[in-house]
Amino acid sequence: MLSSFDLFLLFIAAVVFAYGLYRRYRLWMMGKPEKRTDRPKARLISLWAYVMGHKRMLRDVYPGWMHLLIFYGFLIPFVVVVITQVNFSLPRVLALALSLFFDLVGTLGIIGLLMAAYRRYVQKPDNLTYDNYWGNAVALVFLLAIFGLGFCVEGLRIARTQPDWVAWSPVGWLFSQFFSGLSDIHQVLLHRILWRLHLFLVLGFIAFIPYWRMLHIVTGPANVYMRSLAPKGELPPIRDFESAETFGASKIPELTRKQLFDLDACTRCGRCLDHCPGSVSGKPLAPKKNWDTLRAHLEEKAALMRKGVDPYAEGQTKLIGSGAGDGVSEDVIWACTNCLACAMVCPVFIPCVDKFLEMRRYLVLMESNFPQEVQLVFRNMENNSNPWGVGSGLRADWMKGLEVKTMAENGDIDLLFFVGCAGSFDDRNKKVATSLVKILKACGVKFSVLGTEEGCCGDSARRIGNEYLYQTLVQTNIEVFKNYSIKKIMTMCPHCFNTLKNEYPQFGGNYEVIHYTQFLADALESGRLKLKKSLEKVITYHDSCYLGRANEVYEEPRRIIQAIPGLKLVEMERNHIRSFCCGAGGGRMWMEEKLGSRINQLRTDQALQTKANWVGTACPYCLTMLGDGIKEKGLEESMAAHDLSELVVQAMDS
Repeated sequence: MLSSFDLFLLFIAAVVFAYGLYRRYRLWMMGKPEKRTDRPKARLISLWAYVMGHKRMLRDVYPGWMHLLIFYGFLIPFVVVVITQVNFSLPRVLALALSLFFDLVGTLGIIGLLMAAYRRYVQKPDNLTYDNYWGNAVALVFLLAIFGLGFCVEGLRIARTQPDWVAWSPVGWLFSQFFSGLSDIHQVLLHRILWRLHLFLVLGFIAFIPYWRMLHIVTGPANVYMRSLAPKGELPPIRDFESAETFGASKIPELTRKQLFDLDACTRCGRCLDHCPGSVSGKPLAPKKNWDTLRAHLEEKAALMRKGVDPYAEGQTKLIGSGAGDGVSEDVIWACTNCLACAMVCPVFIPCVDKFLEMRRYLVLMESNFPQEVQLVFRNMENNSNPWGVGSGLRADWMKGLEVKTMAENGDIDLLFFVGCAGSFDDRNKKVATSLVKILKACGVKFSVLGTEEGCCGDSARRIGNEYLYQTLVQTNIEVFKNYSIKKIMTMCPHCFNTLKNEYPQFGGNYEVIHYTQFLADALESGRLKLKKSLEKVITYHDSCYLGRANEVYEEPRRIIQAIPGLKLVEMERNHIRSFCCGAGGGRMWMEEKLGSRINQLRTDQALQTKANWVGTACPYCLTMLGDGIKEKGLEESMAAHDLSELVVQAMDS
């Protein structure tokens, strides 16, 4: 049991901890309110799976198990010690088992810490480059001291009392050998000193959690609980355009409280740096480092506000800028491909897209400040409802000679084939649209297209930041869908798929939306579609960000490949959830890539490593970017990029 003095120390530690947490709380409250407490059952399940079960962390075997050992090595003894302060006794058998369990857990905790030290200071992975060297060293030494002193205290108790249960505390017995030669008086004195030092370190560690990098012990689990439960590919709309005075975020108070909380939830593990295409390709986008910059900016603005100074007055630093003390630069904001890799690998679910989206919205809607080439894209979407700027009256020209009906000609259908802008206007992707028409006919599906009534889904406009243009495009399409009582839609493009499926419901557009790979996989497995011709090639498949990470369609494309006779699939190192972006998402399809390496060429290099003949895609953007990557590297004779639908059509021929 703790003495009155120990309880007083515990009280002081709790006050210091609470005050530190309150200081951070005041920073979070600078943002706009955002509800993140709905669906408590789903949130508690997330907490159990991702915090207690380390579900995401264990995807990376070494660092995952390292953290798991440290986590439980500290948590279990702490919880049990707190519980046992209540005056009760345990049955001998249970007490002995608990003693052995404690030794095991404590040992594993020390092993975890040694693994962390080895990884950080011997292996030195690139994703830890931006970390505070001495701060991390202090944290490791601090925790090792807590674990080591715990075993020293146990060893002294064993050396002094020589209990008959020593076999149930093997590590404690090992430590007791260091103290067995001391006199009883010295053993008792040393026990009291080390026990008190151990208590001081534990209480000190707890008290100062809010003041240093260990804050994530509190904020990490809370962030998992408050994570977005919306579809992964869904972005929030700007509502009430007519009444809103500003759009997007150019100041800290224009971000949400949850977005500010994200900055303190970062564990600094660096997984985002490993998987962010902007970071890997040498651009200034580096999520972990960007969060550090934003956190410093937040603290600076809060300090000015406490002094009664306008934090964004003339001459003060800005949220978006490139000067010392500014938040993030425009280069960072525009480098994001919206690939979702950061959010999908982050153990505490911190996204980049939401914050950069709000900054893009401010730049586009408030300042008309965006990459020069985007101006033409916006104009093309406004005038012709497609980024290419081809006259909207030519949208149906791709299907000449295919005997395809439009909805105006035949509304009695099983599904609407939403072709999208790429399939309608891009020469390479027109071939994909043609392949899909042949497949739908071979399957006996009753379908139609919208023809000239079809408009751009708006994906690029929204992700570049032009929410006004996006919503205009959405409302136009929804009116057309409503006019024909559309219920089921099949898309060729994952960006159309994600937008129609996950974002149109925000505006009353609720439909059953499938991607063509889902349709094809089902048609092949049900026997509605037969493939006869053997292709005898080696293929690697590139997971599209908005088909894979955004909508978890991973296996259907692979089942299509496996159903094609003679086709052998080899996976790239980065596949499924860890696939590497082609570089075209987030509106980057329409922007020049001026900084760092070209992302599409990095992905092409990854495909080359498999020694495959073909790269398979299921996305018009990916097909374009990988095709360009192959051409840019002069590899047309040894490798080619194909959409999966094209390969299915080849295999259909007898």
